[in-house]
Amino acid sequence: MSASEQQAAGGKILLVEDDPMIRALTTEWVEDAGFEVREVESGGEALECARGEGGFRAAILDLSLPDMGGAALLGELQSLYPGLPVLFATGNPNLLDDFTFEERTTALLRKPYSRADLAASLQDLLGRGA
Repeated sequence: MSASEQQAAGGKILLVEDDPMIRALTTEWVEDAGFEVREVESGGEALECARGEGGFRAAILDLSLPDMGGAALLGELQSLYPGLPVLFATGNPNLLDDFTFEERTTALLRKPYSRADLAASLQDLLGRGA
C-alpha cells in the first residue's frame, strides 16, 4: 500500500493552526498516523474548506486563531457537520473557561505536545463514536 493509500485509509483531518511551524509538524505527525491532512491557517479558511471539500473525519483546532475563536469555529463546523469530532490544541487552557465540551465529540490537547500525545488523543477521540 502506498503512503497516499495509507493516509486515505485513516480518513481526512482538517487541521486549523495559524503558526506555520506547528502546522507543518502537526501535519507530518497526523500523516504518519495514517490520515490525509487538509491544513489551513485561519477560521475563515477552515469554513471555506469545510464547505467546499467536506468528508472530514475530524478536525484539530488551535483555540487562538487571529480571525475567530475556537468555540465559534467549533459551532460553525458542527453546524455543517453535526457530531464532527474536534481536538482542541492549545497552550492556554484558560481560553476554555466559558466553554463546555461535548464528551463524545471534543477533546483537549495541551501544547506543547509530542507525536505520541497527538496520535493517542486523535485515536481516543475517534474511538469514542465507535
